[in-house]
Amino acid sequence: MKTIFDKATIDELTAGVNSLNENSKPLWGKMNVYQMTMHCTKWNEWVLGITNPVNGQEFLGKIFGKMALKSNTKNDKPIGKNMPSRKSIYH
Repeated sequence: MKTIFDKATIDELTAGVNSLNENSKPLWGKMNVYQMTMHCTKWNEWVLGITNPVNGQEFLGKIFGKMALKSNTKNDKPIGKNMPSRKSIYH
């Protein structure tokens, strides 16, 4: 499984981020570059304990969230397209 503590993975992620620009089109999903980078930044801040989530977790997320997270992060398989999520807060 890939990890951010591996130099090759760090280089791959860095190259991907560095290749983005205001004209980049999403490979899947509907976020533009700004929304995606804000999403990643907010997620990292939350995981690192820097900030608390702006919005609370929705009811179904409280019930199935941990189970879904574990099933979507157990290997290197990318998260599927059109996975359900809450309405975007990054406008």
